[in-house]
Order: sequence, then structure tokens, then C-alpha cells
Amino acid sequence: MLNKIIIINSELYAKASIHIGESASIQITAENNVGKSSFINALNFLYITDKDQMRFEDDRKLSDSMKHYFDGTSLHSFIIFEIIKNGYYSILVKATPENTIEYYKITGEYDESCFVEIQNNKFKARKFRDILQNLTLKNPTDVPVKLTNEELYNLVYNSDKNKNPVVWLKKSIKRNGRKSFSNSFTDIYRHLIRTSDINEKSFKNALLVADGQQHFPLNVLSSSSFEKIDEFEKKKTHLQCLISIKPDFEKLKLLNDEFISHESILGKLKNTFLKKFDKVEQELSNKIDENSELSILIKNLQTKININLKKERDDLISLKTTKKNNLGTLQNENNKLYTELEELKDYEPNAENLLFQGLKNNLVEEDKRLTELVSKLSQLERSQFTEKEILFSIETLKNDITKKQNAIKRFDNLLYQNISKDENTIKKVYSFLNRDVAELDKSKIKKEISKSDFPLQFFDGLIDVSDINIETELPTIKNLQEELLSKQKELKEKNSQLQIIQNRKSVEKEVQKLKSTIKTNSEFIQRIEKKPEHQTKLEENKKALKYLEKELNDIDKKIDDKDLEIDNAKADLSKKITEKNKYKEDLIGFKKQYKEILETYDIYEIEEILDTSFENIHEEFHSKYKKFLRIKDNRNTIKNELNNILNLDIQDIKMFIREIDEEITNIPSTQKVINGLLDTLSHEIGSPTHSFLTQFNDFKTFVSRSYNQKLAEYPISNIQSVKVKIDDNTDLISDLDKISKLKFSDGLDFDNSYAESREALERQLSNNNGKTINIVDLFKINVEITKVTGKTETIDLSKQVQSRGTNIVLKLYLFLNILKELVHNNSENRVIIYVDELDAIGQKNVKHLIQFCKVNHFVPIFAAPRKVEGIEKYYLIKEPQKDSKNQRRKISFGELQSFPVIYRDAE
Repeated sequence: MLNKIIIINSELYAKASIHIGESASIQITAENNVGKSSFINALNFLYITDKDQMRFEDDRKLSDSMKHYFDGTSLHSFIIFEIIKNGYYSILVKATPENTIEYYKITGEYDESCFVEIQNNKFKARKFRDILQNLTLKNPTDVPVKLTNEELYNLVYNSDKNKNPVVWLKKSIKRNGRKSFSNSFTDIYRHLIRTSDINEKSFKNALLVADGQQHFPLNVLSSSSFEKIDEFEKKKTHLQCLISIKPDFEKLKLLNDEFISHESILGKLKNTFLKKFDKVEQELSNKIDENSELSILIKNLQTKININLKKERDDLISLKTTKKNNLGTLQNENNKLYTELEELKDYEPNAENLLFQGLKNNLVEEDKRLTELVSKLSQLERSQFTEKEILFSIETLKNDITKKQNAIKRFDNLLYQNISKDENTIKKVYSFLNRDVAELDKSKIKKEISKSDFPLQFFDGLIDVSDINIETELPTIKNLQEELLSKQKELKEKNSQLQIIQNRKSVEKEVQKLKSTIKTNSEFIQRIEKKPEHQTKLEENKKALKYLEKELNDIDKKIDDKDLEIDNAKADLSKKITEKNKYKEDLIGFKKQYKEILETYDIYEIEEILDTSFENIHEEFHSKYKKFLRIKDNRNTIKNELNNILNLDIQDIKMFIREIDEEITNIPSTQKVINGLLDTLSHEIGSPTHSFLTQFNDFKTFVSRSYNQKLAEYPISNIQSVKVKIDDNTDLISDLDKISKLKFSDGLDFDNSYAESREALERQLSNNNGKTINIVDLFKINVEITKVTGKTETIDLSKQVQSRGTNIVLKLYLFLNILKELVHNNSENRVIIYVDELDAIGQKNVKHLIQFCKVNHFVPIFAAPRKVEGIEKYYLIKEPQKDSKNQRRKISFGELQSFPVIYRDAE
């Protein structure tokens, strides 16, 4: 039996455990939302071995509850069930990385030190690999074993007590299928975990489980059963049809004989054609083969036309094109020469032609003018003077020129000529004075110089002029005139520069115009000078043109001759190609005929060669084949009509004739076979239905006599007695009763009783769509309660019965009275059950419920916010405090939080 439940590191619990031991009843006491129901719902992991049947709070499935019980980890979250059965062993449940669960069997008593470690008076869950290591070291001869689904099922549920199962089942309890991990016990137990889910449907199934009737369906009310009756009726109809089709069947046999005759002739024609075809095909293939004489002749003609003749013609055309191009070139050249000579007709390249000489003189003048302008522009570029600087130079030159002109006019009256009587003194004065002073009028002399051999006195100072070179010669009037001429020339250049600067763009434009004019005139002069060459070339070209025209006429004649030769060769080639194509067409036609005849798959060759021309075989075959198809169609039409009458689908006509001929011959024996089927059908349909109804009547007897008597043993609240009543599905049972009486009369006709049974079968087949009928379909459940006041009422299990507590206890009794019959009544075979909402049940109901559980070896675990008197052991769970992060800590409880209670006069 289950001895301990331990949960380690779930979403709510750090470590939680209860020890059941010899306690007859246990209560987990805590405020709401602390985890009472969550802990007890862990019974799913032990008693519900089919994962798909597990249901937790709010009807959640296993996949939705994994994080709640295993806190999202597969490393250190576990549920352990310690079992006492001829010693100790535990079943460990853990999560897998795939978010499902796996089971391990651990031999020996639960040792908490293997699963948690203590640090600073706090415990910490070990990782699974460390747990395995600890358990192996503790018991190296019997290490933990991972359980398969099959091993888990056989460990929890077994009818062999020696296998030490958690629940020792009676041998009558079977699995719900070979591959299923549920059985009749789990079908009932899973409703005890959630009593709110108990309704009429689940209670009906539970009652059938208790009577062992849940796996005996009625399968005869299916389409196969109805098909058997239809088959019988078809046999009878078929026999009548056989008798009616005899005349048409004889006609069909005559058509078939004619069909066979035509088939034979066509088979011989087909064989003859196919055999002769190979020879004809070979002959024609040889004629059109690429290496045949005809093909080689065609290739030679094609080569002669395409390579030789066409190349020769192309060469002539190419030569003609070349000559025509040359002719065109000469004509174009002559046209240009005519145009050139026409333009030069007034000019001759000699000294007598005034026009020619005038052009040359003008060219010289223009070239001279261009040189002058370019030189000035170049000089201007080199000097890099601005207009202002040139104007200043012009003004200075003008002043100098005026002075020079005045100096020349009054040369004898110049100051330096009259300053002294001594010639050496005059030279010194000229050397020392500025020219403007030296060339002043003599009237400016206030005193002549008599001595010049002392330092030069200037105002009140003296200057040492001993280092100054003294002019050896004084300027003459000629010198002054030359200087004047130089100044005047310079002035002219400056004026020219000023003019160019002031009118530079017009000068540059004139330069460009002169260049263009000079270039044009130079080219025109060159053309005039080449005039004699052009005249000579024109005469030569005229002679060449006459010769080219004659050559072109000769080439045109050769091309015409070559075109005629090509046309003749093409005509020969066309004849040969036509001849070859005719052979190809014949071969294609014969191949097509071969394919048509070969694909007449309904005609088989007959090994005989007919004396018929090959060219005529196809036409003869085609004509006979059309008649053959008409006979075939007529034959098939009659065969199909007979098939329809007989409701058959025999496609092969020979088989049809053989089988129908045999059936007609065997009509007397078929009559006997049909008569023999009558009794068989009665036993296949009527007898199973009768047995099914008998089982249902036995079930009703079980409920009314056996089950209802057990319910009367224990009172519930203000309910004095409980009785389960069966409400028949009268329409279905009536039809099944008629079907159970299905039988036939001795003849081929059906009596009225058979018709009613057949209609009932057809009706149920339509209503159920061929589905299997189970006993649960034959009735509804009514639970009748009688209160202490004597008042009787019928209740609906799908709704709350009276008070909430009464509803829970009533449903528990209904199911526990069934569950106790599935297991051995033994103190070592106690089953743990979950009872929620204890505070609603009431103390009197609790007392009776605990007494019932003791007698039948159930151990109820209750959950309620407050302690309820009458329970042997309490676990008090306090709501955990919040940590520094204002998060609720995980709950821990165990034997330190338990309080065993011994009641006087408890029994």
C-alpha cells in the first residue's frame, strides 16, 4: 500500500510530505490557495498510469500542470511514493527535458538524505544524477531502475499478490486494451479525484464496470448484418432472373460464335501483315538509308548545287560586284574631276594668267599683314604692360621729344655749352648735371664757372665727385637728332601697343580672318597648280570605264549560264527527293498501318500466312475489323443487359457465358442452397440480439438486487436510503426485441413477422449509422433518495444534490461501493482516496465515511481550511511569509507539522 507521499521542489513546495502509515484518515489543514488540493492531486501520478487520463485542478491536463509540479526543471524536482508491500520500495516521478514524465523504481525505505542536502539549517534539493549516485552507493546490488510504461502498469496494478503491486486487483479486472495503460479500476478511481465530474454518463459506465458488462457490445446491428439479409434476398432475386434470361442468353452464345469466327480471320490477316511488314520495311528503309545509291546521288547533287555551282555563281557575282564598285568609284572620281575643272576654268597655273598672279600677290600681302599683327600681339604678350603704363610712357616720350626738339632748335644756347670758357669744365658740368638742367637756356646762367678742380659745391655743402667719370665727348646736334628719332620711333610703337590694347579683340578677329583667308587662298592656289594633273587623270579614267563596262557584260552572260546550270541540277535533285519522299511516305504509311493493326489488342495473331498482296491486307483487315467491332458491341450490349438483369459485373464475356451457363444448369441445386441459408441467418442476427437483451436484463437485476442493497448499509445526512433505478430506452429495446425474433418461413416468400424484424433492423441501422450498440445505450440512470421525513425524490447526478456536502458524500458512496468490488478486501491492500471540501461534508457524514473506508480498506485524505473532528491525523500548513523581494517563499511541511489524534471509543 501507499505509505508516504513526498514532493520536492515544486512550484509551491520546497519539500512536502505526509506519512500515511496505519492512519485510517488524514486531513491537510490550511487556508485557501496554499496548496492543499495541489498536494493531494499528486495521487494522479501513482494511481492513473495512463497519462492522457490524468486530470488536475480546474480540469487541467498533465502538459498544463508540469511547471506546477516540477517548477520547470528536469534536474531537481521530484514526486516520491513510498510503498509497503512485503518490504519497502519507492516510485519516483521526474520531469524530462521534453516536458513529460518518467518513472523510476527505488528499492528500500525512503531516505531523505539521498534527495536533499542540509546547509546552514536549510535544505536544498539535490540534482538527479547526485540522487542516483547516492542511491547506488547505498544499495549497490539493487540500483534505481527506470520503468517502462508496461513495467509501471504491472507494478501499480497486478492480480498476482507475489508481484507486490501497489493495488492488488481481482483477476476479473482487465485492461481496457492490450496497448492501454488503464483498466476498470482507473476508470472508476479517476472520478474520485474530481467528484464534481461525476455525472449520469460516468456513473452508468461505473455500474457496467461493476457488473462486468462494459465490454460486451452488440455488433450485429451494423451494415454487415443488414448486408447478409440483402445478400440472401439478392440470391433469391438472382435465381428468378436466371430463369427469365434464357432466350437472350442463347442469342448471346450465337453472337459469340460469330465473333470467334471473325476473330480467327482477323488473327490470320494480322499475322500475315506483321510477318510481311518486316521485309517491306527493310526494303524501303534500304532505299531511304543515308548510304543508299539514291541518297548518295541526292547528296552529290546537293553538293554540286550548294558548294560547286553556287560557289562559282557567287564568285561571278562577287567579281561583278567588285567591277561595279570599281566602275562606280571611277564615275564618282570623274564627276569630282569635272566639278573641279569647271570651278578652275578661268585659272591657269602660269605667269600669263593675271587672275592666278593676282591671287598669289594678295596672298603675300595678307601674309605680311598677318605677321605684323601677330608680332604686335606677341610683343604685347611679352611686355605685359597695362594700358595705364603705356599711356604714362607715351606722355613721358612726348615730353622727351619736345625737349629734344627744343634742344635741337636752341642747341647753341644750351646751358652746358655756355657755362664756362674751359672745355674740360664744360665736360665736367655735363657729367655732373641732370640733362634737364644741362639743357636749360643759357639765360639761366648767373655766373660762369672759371675753376672746377675743387669739390663740387652744392648750395652750402660740398660733394666729393672725384669718382664720377667725366664725359670725354659732348653730344652733338646729330646725337640729339638721333635720340629724337629713337624717341619718336618708340612713341610710335607705344601708340601701336595702345591701339592694340584698346582694340585687342578686333585685332585678334582680324588675325583669325586673315588666317582663314590665307588658308583658303593657299588651298585654291594649290588646286589651280594641280589642274593639269586632273585633266590627265580624267582622260585615263575615261579609258578605264570603257574597259570595265565590257567586262561587266561578259560577267553577266556567265552568271546567266551558271543560273541555267543550277536550275537544271535542281530539277534533277527535286525528282530524286520526290522519289525518296515517296519511299518515306510509303514506309510511314505502312508503319501507321502496322501500328493500327498491332494495337488491335483484342485480335490475337494466328500462325498462318495468307496468300494476299501486302498492299491490300490493311484495307481487308480494316473492313473485316469494323464488322467484328459491330458484332463485339452487340455481344457486349446483350451481355451488359443480362449483367444488369442479374445485377452482376462480369466484364469478361467468355467467363460470363461460362458462369451463367453453369448457373442455369445448376438452378435446381441453387434452390436447395437458398433454402439452407434461412436458418443460418436467424442464428447470426436474432440469437446475438437476444443474448444482448438478456445481458441487459441481468444488469438490471444486478443493480436492483445487489448494488442497491449495498447502498442501504450507510446513511448520508438526512437521506435515509438511496436506490438506483434503471429507465429503459423503450424504442431501442422494442426494436432489438423484434430483431431478436428474426426468422424466415420455409418458402421463398417472407411472412409479416420477418418484415417487422427487418424494418426494425433497417431503422436501427439508419439511426446508429452502423455504429456498435452498447448496453449503456439501452437505459438512463435515476437515483432515488428517501429522506428521514419519508419523502422520496429522484435526483440528477449532473447537478448538485441537496447541499454541497451531501452531494460529495453521495457520489463518493456511489463510486466507492463499486471500487471496493474491484480489489481484494485486505488490510495490506489499502487504497488512498482524495476528499476535498471537507468543511462542507459535516461531522456526522465524516464519521460514517471514515467508518465505511475502514471497513473497505480505503484511506481518505481530506483537505479543509479548519480541523474537523473525527480524523486521526492532521497536517497543519501555514501560509509562507514573503521574502525581501516581496515574493512568497515556497512551502515546507512534514511530520513536524503533523498531529496524530486518538479518540476514545473510536470503534
